[in-house]
Amino acid sequence: MARVILIRHGETDWSRDGRWQGWSDVPLNEKGHRQARELVEPLAKQHPTHLVVSDLIRTQQTLQPLADALGVTPVIDPEVKEIDVGSWAGLSHAEAEERYPDGVARHDAGGTGWEDGETYGDIAIRGERALLRHTADLPASALLIVCAHGGLIGATVGRLMGMTPDEQRQRLGRPSHGHATYLKRKDTPEGVSWRLLAYNTPLGGDAGPPVELTIL
Repeated sequence: MARVILIRHGETDWSRDGRWQGWSDVPLNEKGHRQARELVEPLAKQHPTHLVVSDLIRTQQTLQPLADALGVTPVIDPEVKEIDVGSWAGLSHAEAEERYPDGVARHDAGGTGWEDGETYGDIAIRGERALLRHTADLPASALLIVCAHGGLIGATVGRLMGMTPDEQRQRLGRPSHGHATYLKRKDTPEGVSWRLLAYNTPLGGDAGPPVELTIL
């Protein structure tokens, strides 16, 4: 069974202000860098062997302190980047509502609001594809940490659990900055199955539940 911990990147000024980031390459703010440093001890205790980040700087900055402590170079994978929000990038909820009221209504109901960019179904597919690829040859003793984005993590986990994108956004929601989601991959004659061990777990000086413990 391949073991995976998904981490949402630390805070940025845009996420603090409630602005859609999408593919905009927004760096961590001071709080985000502090969150990155606070991840090192609890995650290092779990002895990760492989690190993956997206091609956006906020994930790379989040995992770099851990990478330095472990002496492991993260793999940069564009497939785990955030959803492309198209023309909504940089907008606050209020600004988007003023320009795209119908789209915001769809988004708030659990759907995809923008008409350009990607859908949550799109990123769920590429997120699953990335996880399958990065865990395909991992031994049971390995532990993969992927630092990604709230929309990508939520949509991917929802797909692995058999939810539609709308169901995922309504039932699971978006993970918080610096929080951990624990997964296990199991290969069977029927194909690959996934077990969700914990979703959106705060670390905060403790490693949270061990990846062997079934929470959900």
